[in-house]
Amino acid sequence: MVRGKEKTNTSLRRDPSWKYSVQVDIGGGEKSYIYLKCNVCNKVVKGGVTRMKEHLSCSHKNVAPCAKVPDNVKEEISAYMKKTTTAKHLQQEQFDERVEHGVEAMFTSTE
Repeated sequence: MVRGKEKTNTSLRRDPSWKYSVQVDIGGGEKSYIYLKCNVCNKVVKGGVTRMKEHLSCSHKNVAPCAKVPDNVKEEISAYMKKTTTAKHLQQEQFDERVEHGVEAMFTSTE
């Protein structure tokens, strides 16, 4: 059971999962976790936005899939996850190239 208050979504949150969930506070306990409540099925997910995206996209990773999510929402979240994964891989490749060229420059420079 969710106790406490729901936090309002802000326009600064760009992740599309915020359109379909809301952060909630769970009272009690020593540890503080981030809990999100799915607006589609009212399931409370512990672990933040990534798990909510997995819930909404029905990816079966780390959390139960949403039984009531419409296909268009599932596709929107899946596409966003794929886009961000591709962008992260590209950034890592560019970083690796810069590091590799920097190491080569260190060994080829003459002082």
